[in-house]
Amino acid sequence: MSKNKTIFITATDTAVGKTVTSLVLGVLLEKQGHDVGVMKPVQCAGHDAQFLKKSLKLKDDLKIINPFYAPEALSPHLAFRRSKIKFDKQRVKDCLKVLQARHDFVLIEGAGGLMVPLTSSYYNADLIADLKAEMIIVARLGLGSINHALLTVNEARRRGLVVKGIIFCQNKPGGKTLPERTNPEEIERLSGVKVLGTIPYLKPLSQKNILRRCQNLKLNV
Repeated sequence: MSKNKTIFITATDTAVGKTVTSLVLGVLLEKQGHDVGVMKPVQCAGHDAQFLKKSLKLKDDLKIINPFYAPEALSPHLAFRRSKIKFDKQRVKDCLKVLQARHDFVLIEGAGGLMVPLTSSYYNADLIADLKAEMIIVARLGLGSINHALLTVNEARRRGLVVKGIIFCQNKPGGKTLPERTNPEEIERLSGVKVLGTIPYLKPLSQKNILRRCQNLKLNV
């Protein structure tokens, strides 16, 4: 993997597991000897950026990791409008440059999916293009994930974005249903995008447990 690799982690939907995926990838990449930084350019409510900073023991200022925060759990363009916050892509690019100068690998967690609007006319997909980042798509395991994954892949390709792979995230304990067992293989076949693996339900969400249970992820990113 080359110096200053930047990966944007998007998803097929909200609450799919982007934050967990970002943490897992960060832990595994650090285990491989990489200096990993994270970024959450846009956050609407919640504590994802704080969680990643603390879990990966990062010294970067939270305002660099998360330059735009709104307190309401809404689509960013609405949350920012209600909080009178003006989104500025140049500020995101400047923060990313700081992180790239400090770390050889930067994981950027998006807010929701590819077509979530950050302003009335600017989407996550536009931000990915402007940051010149490659993408990993996080998908659910269950029924409906084929449709959501293929729509995301097709839109990314239409926009000329580079999809490095798909990761599935198991967000509940217990055994897998038939769709959950078969969807990864079918989505890889139908989309032509490499499936990098499945993150199992992790409890506790600790570095020790991640290293024990997630070593099979294919980090060819």
